[in-house]
Amino acid sequence: MNTQELKVNYKKLLNKAAKANGRKETVFYLNRAAKIKSKLYSNIKVNCFRCNGLGFLRISLDETKTCLSCYGKGFLIREIQQV
Repeated sequence: MNTQELKVNYKKLLNKAAKANGRKETVFYLNRAAKIKSKLYSNIKVNCFRCNGLGFLRISLDETKTCLSCYGKGFLIREIQQV
């Protein structure tokens, strides 16, 4: 599935969860939506250009500082622009 199909399925599952009758049915739809969201999120992560995915910058042998480009996460979220 490509990202467009994943987004459509994610929205459908959220709508079904909003219209669900019981707690079990709602949790079922939300869990499936969470799986799809994790797939979408993993496709748009890009390694940080400053720390190369480590999350910190080594200043000397004894000192490291948090990378401020990615805020210590090690990855950036790529902005997908629609043309």
